[in-house]
Amino acid sequence: MKESTFVKVFEDAAKNAFGDEIIVKRSSALLYELLLDQNLEVSVKDTKNPKRGYSAFQTDICIYERKNRIEYPRVVIEFKTKITSHDIITYSSKAGKHKLIYPGLRYGILASEIDFIPDRFFVHNENIDFFIAAKKYKTGDQLENLIQELVKTEIQASRTMEAINFGGEKFDYFRTDIVFGNFSST
Repeated sequence: MKESTFVKVFEDAAKNAFGDEIIVKRSSALLYELLLDQNLEVSVKDTKNPKRGYSAFQTDICIYERKNRIEYPRVVIEFKTKITSHDIITYSSKAGKHKLIYPGLRYGILASEIDFIPDRFFVHNENIDFFIAAKKYKTGDQLENLIQELVKTEIQASRTMEAINFGGEKFDYFRTDIVFGNFSST
């Protein structure tokens, strides 16, 4: 399946899976920098509507949560058919830049034509939060289950990161959890 076809299939299924609070957008742009000019003012005039080419990268799919009439970016998913070392390095860098602006953002890759995660991902990744080798999840109930579980889990992780960054909560324990397995069994 071509990358653009899989993005469309995923987009349509995701839009059907969630209510009005969750917004799924294709080709959405997110800021990767906020510079101050000579007057110490943010150089991007409309931070709520980033534009590609104006301190913003375009994403394949961005999932937003509606909060107080604002669409808050929660999860970015980049789609590939197969994955190269260059893709991993590039998307990991983009993820890191986006997360500097949106600290609760979750960022991942779905590769539609592979059925396992290549070792080079673990060598080159620094900022990607999840990777799914999605070859066996592309149709029917499998895709719907994947979307519902993935989006629900990543939105919750995003909310937790938001609470850590902006909620004023204090903690005495932190641990990164690493989950490996087949998606349907996680």
